[in-house]
Amino acid sequence: MSEPKPEASSVDAPDNRESNDNAGADSAAREDPRKRATDPDRRRESRTAVNALSDAVNSLQGLSSIHANTLILGDASVETLVGRDHYATASGPSVVRSGPVSATLLEHLECTFVPPRGFGEVRGRLRKQKVLLLRAPKGWGRTATAVRALAAECSAGVQKLNPDVRLRSLELEFEFEPDTGYLVESLEVEQTTALQAFHLEELSRTLARQGCRLIVVVDLSAELLADVDPFLFEGGEPADATELVSKHVRWRVPGGQTDVLERPDVVQLLADVADHRPPARELALLAEQLAEVAVGRIDITDVVNRHSASVEDRFRKWFDEELDVEARAFAIGLAVFNRMPLHIVSSAARTLARLIMQEQIPDVSQHVRSVFGVRSAEMLCRTRAVLYQSSEDTEFGRIPVQAARFDDDRYPRRVLEYVWQEYPAAHELVREWLRALGADPDLRVCTRAGVAVGLLATFEFDHARRLVIEPWADSSEGHDQFAAIGALQFPSLQPELTPLVTRMLAAWLRGRQPLERRATAAAALGSTVGQIMPNRALELLRRAARSSEPVIQEAVCYSMVQLFEVAELTGLVLGELRIWTDSEQIPLRDTGFRCVLELSFGLEIETFRGVRVWPVMVWLADESAGHRDSIVTLFARLMEAPYYMPSAYLEIRRWVRIAEKDPQLRRPLGKLLIDFGHAIRDTGTVCDHLRDWAEEINGPVRAVDELLMMLDEEDKPT
Repeated sequence: MSEPKPEASSVDAPDNRESNDNAGADSAAREDPRKRATDPDRRRESRTAVNALSDAVNSLQGLSSIHANTLILGDASVETLVGRDHYATASGPSVVRSGPVSATLLEHLECTFVPPRGFGEVRGRLRKQKVLLLRAPKGWGRTATAVRALAAECSAGVQKLNPDVRLRSLELEFEFEPDTGYLVESLEVEQTTALQAFHLEELSRTLARQGCRLIVVVDLSAELLADVDPFLFEGGEPADATELVSKHVRWRVPGGQTDVLERPDVVQLLADVADHRPPARELALLAEQLAEVAVGRIDITDVVNRHSASVEDRFRKWFDEELDVEARAFAIGLAVFNRMPLHIVSSAARTLARLIMQEQIPDVSQHVRSVFGVRSAEMLCRTRAVLYQSSEDTEFGRIPVQAARFDDDRYPRRVLEYVWQEYPAAHELVREWLRALGADPDLRVCTRAGVAVGLLATFEFDHARRLVIEPWADSSEGHDQFAAIGALQFPSLQPELTPLVTRMLAAWLRGRQPLERRATAAAALGSTVGQIMPNRALELLRRAARSSEPVIQEAVCYSMVQLFEVAELTGLVLGELRIWTDSEQIPLRDTGFRCVLELSFGLEIETFRGVRVWPVMVWLADESAGHRDSIVTLFARLMEAPYYMPSAYLEIRRWVRIAEKDPQLRRPLGKLLIDFGHAIRDTGTVCDHLRDWAEEINGPVRAVDELLMMLDEEDKPT
C-alpha cells in the first residue's frame, strides 16, 4: 500500500504570509515546524545572518569578504564545501580547530615553515620525554612550531585537544591514538599554577606506551612551579622574519618568480621588518601583499607605506593630533562598519559624535555642529578612507550603493584596539554606543556592533559579558541575539578565552536559564566557537536538541547548518544527525528531522555540471561516496516519519522541478531516488509521486519521464 501523498502546494514558491522581522519565540512556536524549516523568508534571514557575521569578522581581521547566496563560489568540489571559515586567511589558517589537523594545513606548514633557532632542540626533547611545555609570547609562531615538530616526530598525524582539557588527569580521561602528536594551544591560569612534575611524568609514561607526544603552549606570562622546569622549553629568538616572508612569497607566487624580493625598496622594507619583528600574523600578511605586487595586482608603494617601521608613529599622530571629534567618531564608526554603505557609517558616526560631545560639553546649548560643515570627500580624506561602488541585497533585489572603507585593511582592528588601549575614559561611552547599535533592525548593523564588542571583550571579557553580551542574549527585541552571537567570535579565537566561552554557553543551555539565553547559546554553537571545538559543540547541541521548545530547536538547526558548511565537519554533522533521527527521545528525533529539512532546503551548490544551482543533498550524495549512505539514510527516515513525510516528498518535488530546468541534474537525482526507494523498501511510492507531479499544471513532465525510465530500468530483473 502506498504512503499518503502530500498536497500539491509548492514549497519552492515564495511564502505569502506576512513577514515580521521581530517575531519572537511565541510566534515561532505557533507555526508548523515543517513550514518554518522550508520558509523562504527564514532561509533568506538565516543566510543574511551568516553572511553578516562573516563580513564583520573578516573586516576586523583585515580580510575582504566574498560570499554568495549559494554555498559554493566557483566550481564545487567536496573539498571546498565551506560556507564560512572565520579564522582562515589567504596566507593559511591562523587558528587550528580541535581534532585532527588537516592534511592541507600540514602541507602548508611544510612549504612555508621557517624553524626558530631552537627547533632542533624541541624535536630532540620530544623524543626523550614525550611531553614539552613550549613557552613563548603571542606572535612568536608557537602554534606553527608545535604542529611542525609534532608532525615531524609522529607518523600518524597531529591532533589538537580541546582548550578546556584537564592536563592533570588527561591520561585517565583521554584515549590516545598510537604514534600521534597532540597539541594543547593554551592552558588556563589555574592549571598552569597547579601543574607539577608528578603529573607530567605520569602523562609522559602514558604517552610513551602509545608512541605519542604532547606539546603544551604556555604564554610568556604564565606562572609555573619550579619542579616542571625539566619539561619547559623557552622559545627564545623567533624565526628569521626576512626568511619567513621570503618563503611565503615563493610559495604564493606562481612559478616561484620572486624578483620582487630583490627590489631595493623591498630589501629595505624587509630589513626594517627584521629590526622591529612584528607578529607572525603581520609577516604572513606582508608576504601575501608582496606576492600581489609580484603579479602586478597592487603597487609596492602601498605595501611599503603599510609596513615601514614608522607606521605606528604615523598612526598615533594621525589619530591623536589630526582628527577632531567628528573625524574621530567617523573613524571609529568606519572601524565597526568598514566596507558597508556610506549611509550606515555616517549615521553611526553622527550618533557617536553626539555622545562624545555630550560627555565633553554637558551643556547642550554650547553644542555647535554644522549640518553642512564637512563634505564627505574631506571627511574621507582626513580619516584615510575612500568610497567605492558596491551593492546590497534588499527585499526586492540587489541595488548599487556607495560603500566606504579604509585605505589600509588593518585599520578597523587597529583603530578599535587603539581606542581601547589608550583612551580608558572612552570605554563606557563606546560600549553603550555599540550596545544600542546591537538592537538595530538592520541585521548587518547589529551583527557588526556585536563583533566589535567581541573584539574589545578580548581585553575585558567578563566585564563585557555582564554589561553587554548577556543582556543581548536575554533580549527578545530586534536582533539583539545576533549581536550576542557576534560578540562571541573574537573571544572564541583567543586560546586562553575559548574554554571560558564554551563553559559559559554550556551554562546558558541549562533548563533554568531564560528561554532567549538558551536559544542564543544554541545558535552560537554553529559559529566560530563550535567550528574550533566541533565535538564539544555537537555534544552541547545534542543536549539542546532534546528541548521541545520550537525556538530552541530552530536555533539548533541554525547551528547545524553552519557546521555542515565546513568541509571538515560535514561528515561529523551527518553522523550526529543519524544518531538524533534514530533516537527514542521524541524531541531529539524531531529536531534531527528539522535539521535534515533545513540542510536540504537552505543550501544550494553552484557547480560546473549544471546550468542552475543544485540542491546540496543531491550534489553531495553524487560527489562523495563517503557521505552518500548518511544522506540516503537520513532522507529515507524523513520519508517514513509520519509527521515529516509530506515535507520530505515536497522537498523531492522541488528537486524534480529544478531537474526539469536543468537536465544535468536528472541522472544524479534518479540514482538518489533509486537509493531512497531501496532504503524505504518501496520504490513504487516514489514513482506514484513522480507521476502525480507530472500531471500538475506546468508539471515537470520531461524530468519525470527520464526519472521514471531510470527507476523502471532498476526494477527490471537482471
